Amino acid sequence: MRESVSYLRELKNSGIEFAGYSYLPTSMYKLSGVAGLKAVLENMVLLAPNAVRLKVNKGRYDAVIVLHENWDAVYAGAVLAELLGAKNAVLLQLPPFYGSRKRFSNIVKALRLWRGLMSNTPIEKALFEYEALVRCSVAEHLRRLRYGDALRKYTLVLGVSRAVAVEMGPNWLGRVFCLDPGVSLEEEDLRIVSSVREGIKEKGNYVVFGGRFVAEKGNAEALLVFKAISKRFPGLKLVVTGRVNPRLYSRALRICKKLGIEGKVVFTGYVPREERFEIIARAKLMLYPSHVDSFPYAILESLHLGTPVVAYRIPAIEIYYGGLPGVELVQEWDLEALTVKAIDILERGVDAVEPPKIKSWEEIMSEEVSLVNKLVEENAIKIADSS
Repeated sequence: MRESVSYLRELKNSGIEFAGYSYLPTSMYKLSGVAGLKAVLENMVLLAPNAVRLKVNKGRYDAVIVLHENWDAVYAGAVLAELLGAKNAVLLQLPPFYGSRKRFSNIVKALRLWRGLMSNTPIEKALFEYEALVRCSVAEHLRRLRYGDALRKYTLVLGVSRAVAVEMGPNWLGRVFCLDPGVSLEEEDLRIVSSVREGIKEKGNYVVFGGRFVAEKGNAEALLVFKAISKRFPGLKLVVTGRVNPRLYSRALRICKKLGIEGKVVFTGYVPREERFEIIARAKLMLYPSHVDSFPYAILESLHLGTPVVAYRIPAIEIYYGGLPGVELVQEWDLEALTVKAIDILERGVDAVEPPKIKSWEEIMSEEVSLVNKLVEENAIKIADSS
């Protein structure tokens, strides 16, 4: 709460005025605090969207802009636009649902694999995997239903990259306007990256896991592939950066012991940005078997730092990184190919590593502001016509 209040104060000091907020009933908040029920709560909100409450100050609003695909925000944006008689837009950072059943099943498979590795008995394994399958299937059905209805009420649906529209399926390709991409590296980051890369004279004896250490990002596959790689390179280590909550960390250590790679996987915890850049720059390779992305920063940073990447050929990675020097892509769940590509790079290296050419933040912001201005102008014309 203290962090949230501090953040809100920072926003207010930057000139942002707060006109209202959305919230859930107290009973739902209490329910989400019960161990294992947070995901159930998410499904309950989708099942009963009217549970989201809105408090808004009176006044004239030129447009409603939603900057994330969280359900309460998308729902609130649709309701407010109708209530205020204003145009509205939503910027999707990730696809809220998947048009491809195969893509969705691959994501569920990753969660089931992780749950299976956590289990200690065959019965526990079966129960863990079944729970993951049922929960994810119910959630995806509800997301298709609710998000489909809500997004059709928006004047403008934006995607932070082309991959968002592709993942949502053919019916949305012409409905979602994509920024292609709507993210970039800041000038300060590019300066630090350049400085770090120039200072690295040789690589360390390790590979790095590129994503957050969760099932959707392929944490289980990374451990299995690293186990196979380490048979060829016994002294090699796998480095995982970023915060990992204590419960997940203890589970990860147990799984590493079960796989026989105990002591070879290093969890750094949180490290400052520049130090993380140095870790990536010294790595011989980045393993990135992620199933969920719109525009992966981790790969962009790795290529700028001169470290090759082996990843799955999902839309976000294929669209923006496919065919680039230093990037090897394999089909989802082809762990053998992932291992072979990784070993080949470790043994032979790569001829070159090059990042893609993308727009600057200034260009992206200019495009977004232009879209918002157009939305506001359309609303002004609508109001003038009605009066």
